[in-house]
Amino acid sequence: MVDLDELLKIAGVTNDARARSALERDLERAKGHCRLSKEERQAPAVLFNQLHKSLTKTQVLLQKLEKQPAWRDVCFRTYVSGDGTAVAASTRELFDGKLTLPRTPPPSRQRLPTLEANGTTIAINIRAALADIQSEIVRRALRPKRGQPVKVDKSICVFYAKNFFAHHSHHKASTDPKSRFAEFCESFYSAISGTAPRPGALAWHIRKELTKETSRRRT
Repeated sequence: MVDLDELLKIAGVTNDARARSALERDLERAKGHCRLSKEERQAPAVLFNQLHKSLTKTQVLLQKLEKQPAWRDVCFRTYVSGDGTAVAASTRELFDGKLTLPRTPPPSRQRLPTLEANGTTIAINIRAALADIQSEIVRRALRPKRGQPVKVDKSICVFYAKNFFAHHSHHKASTDPKSRFAEFCESFYSAISGTAPRPGALAWHIRKELTKETSRRRT
């Protein structure tokens, strides 16, 4: 069982219900991300190859259909944000992981604004969206995998640990292996994996994550 109080204590956070809820969310997201990463490694390559070929064929056919005057806008679709099919979010919300969308959108005949709809209309180029999905399949599934599963899980845990630390801890994230941040990352990883890492086992991942953060700030 995850000891939230111990994790919050390491981060220097006390009596903060908002931070506690955020920590629970980040732990669940990290678990889900690690599980998804594992499933991706186990998914059959045949399926991805079939999808890759099918998406290519679909895009070619849609491009041909667009050349017909009556069908030139067939890939240009509009949706109301919050109707279950599309959702609009600020860049900050996207970065904080607050973007949510049902995995089972309503049938098109029932696509009417709901109480959750915020009135924002979103225009989407479906063919471009299909191309984006295809590129992700190529990037994540068809290209040769590098790195070991355990390293991937450690990297994921450090990312979510840093996200919580940056928003709620009074301590500064540091590459020092004896820092509060390093201790928090190790405890966070233990909570996700159920095993305690060897001392300093996350040091490389911590340096990499903080280096990326520094690069983002400079740009």
